[in-house]
Order: sequence, then structure tokens, then C-alpha cells
Amino acid sequence: MNLSKYLLLAILALGSTSVFAEGGAERSKQFWQAFREDQARLYGNDQAQAVAEREREAKARKVAKD
Repeated sequence: MNLSKYLLLAILALGSTSVFAEGGAERSKQFWQAFREDQARLYGNDQAQAVAEREREAKARKVAKD
């Protein structure tokens, strides 16, 4: 291959990467927002749920000691 073919190949390769990068920031933001919502749905950020979990753990430790 001559130098001109390598140059053309490099230009096409570099030009095509911008197509794949388009909208990357928005997709990343959407992913993290969905991830946070999913984690909140699964684990909740409710204080009462955290208190109930601590009480269950305390009861489990007490039973384990007996």
C-alpha cells in the first residue's frame, strides 16, 4: 500500500470515532440517574427501614449469644 492509502485509512478511522462518541455524556448521565433510582428503589433511603434492620440484627446477635 502506498502512503496515500494509509493516510486515507487513518482519516476514515479517526472520523468514524466521532460518530460513536456522539451523545456519550447524555447516556452516561442517564445511566447514573437510572442506577441511583434503582438503588433507592431496592434499598430505600427510608430511616424506618434502617432502624428495623438494626433491630433485626440486634435480635439475631442476642439469639446467637444464647
